[in-house]
Amino acid sequence: MYFCRVTRWEGEPRGLESQALQWGRIRDAGAAEIQAARHDHAERLKALEARIAGGEQPTDLEAAQARAQAPEDALGLALEPRIGPLLPATLPPLRWLHVPETYAITNIGAPGNVDAFLQRLDAALASGLKLVQFREPGWPGGAADDGLRQVLKQVVARARPAGARVLLNSAHPRDWIADADGLHLRAADIPGQRPALPPGAMLGVSAHDAAELERARQLDADFAVLAPVLPTRSHPGQPGLGWETFGTLALHAGLPVLALGGQSADTRATAVAHGAHGIAGISGFWGG
Repeated sequence: MYFCRVTRWEGEPRGLESQALQWGRIRDAGAAEIQAARHDHAERLKALEARIAGGEQPTDLEAAQARAQAPEDALGLALEPRIGPLLPATLPPLRWLHVPETYAITNIGAPGNVDAFLQRLDAALASGLKLVQFREPGWPGGAADDGLRQVLKQVVARARPAGARVLLNSAHPRDWIADADGLHLRAADIPGQRPALPPGAMLGVSAHDAAELERARQLDADFAVLAPVLPTRSHPGQPGLGWETFGTLALHAGLPVLALGGQSADTRATAVAHGAHGIAGISGFWGG
């Protein structure tokens, strides 16, 4: 399945054109192909196995209906009127719609910088920021410092009233997730199976190549962050992937991919045009 984001529409669609013509018009109007999704339909095979033992073999339609799920139930949404049931292959794109297109990563650095950072956080939240990664591996007291956990709580306390979520970087103690809205795994911390998370928690994964993106997909992560796309000040002399390579990797990732490395509001359109769900960053996202 292919999913497109329509970035420009011209004319007045009247619903009279053929489906093929409508699809072509979307393409011509500036749609950016953002994802190719894979679904193996293992669920349908399980439904067949369950029915064969009890008598007649079900039709494909019966088997598919047996696994259809209401999206409200699968995603924990409260929708009126209810819109289900939908097949399992439809559920990942619905989850993707809940992934914000901007992901700001903290870089507070030291206790003396907390107040100034919180002011920048408030400004970013007021401007519409909806997803934050709490990442402080170089904290003077260490990544597990009790004082740092209190800073995390302050960040979350500001973010939630603004409708934003805060993910905890895996450099920090795992039990801190109780104070956050999900987990962001460093590439080196990707486990063999999806980590246990509280209901509704998000899971993000850092990746640098196709193999790590595939591991993120196997974990059923909500999104991946692919880096570095462009050269950055934090990694001088390290070449980026470049947009063409990024686009190829993102298109076949099977989950939303955010571009990291040299990103800012000025690169957002380019990122989306090359298949990014959005952009992530540190220095270019806090206004100072």
